[in-house]
Amino acid sequence: MRKTVLLFVVLAFSLHAHASPALHGTWSAAIDGQPLVVLFEGNGTGKVNGKPMQWQTLGPLLFVQVQGEQAVSYSFEVKGGKLNIAGGDLAGVVASSKGTAAAEAAATQAKAKAKSPKAASAAAPSGAQELVGKWCKVSTFTANSGGSSRSTCFELKADGSYTYRHEGSMSAQAGSMASQSYDAGRWKASGNQLVAQSQRGTVNTYALEKRNHPKNKRDPMICLDGECYVTFYNKPPW
Repeated sequence: MRKTVLLFVVLAFSLHAHASPALHGTWSAAIDGQPLVVLFEGNGTGKVNGKPMQWQTLGPLLFVQVQGEQAVSYSFEVKGGKLNIAGGDLAGVVASSKGTAAAEAAATQAKAKAKSPKAASAAAPSGAQELVGKWCKVSTFTANSGGSSRSTCFELKADGSYTYRHEGSMSAQAGSMASQSYDAGRWKASGNQLVAQSQRGTVNTYALEKRNHPKNKRDPMICLDGECYVTFYNKPPW
């Protein structure tokens, strides 16, 4: 694996980067109805939904590297007892609270919704329930003259709808560029194919393959036309 952004930051800004005391402790939130629990230890280690991680801050930037994955950068602010985080693989600003109450409430609501008759009638296509969830691919590259980052996430929802978001940025001595795109629509899967019908009217058919992460065998991935995306939430391996 290439050197991660986190390692680059630690080496390049070792005199300034630190694990901000304002983040120390456990924070939780609900993202798209799913619980998120993050533990920030004072020594720059911690956990994201139980997975070990390393973290550093540099001014308003937060760098997180979950074990076995590439580092991701976010912007953050602690205000009014809330930790607000944006950027990286997030679709918007996520407001988290101290403790685990927010995540516990989200987990309770998700279980109740899954058991409701309405949820059962709006279930994903037969045989595709295991694909329901959020899937992401994040890549970064750094060099002396600049770097680039790309984040692509899509969520396959149980009611047969999906959302897609891509964000990219590139910096160099001549300047910087940023791009983003968004889409939504309907999806269905059958055998080794996944079909996405965009709200724009286009229909795309992808070759579907289920794999486990090559380094973190406990994390499932789905590959569409050879491009692999790892689960964003805790899911059992295939």
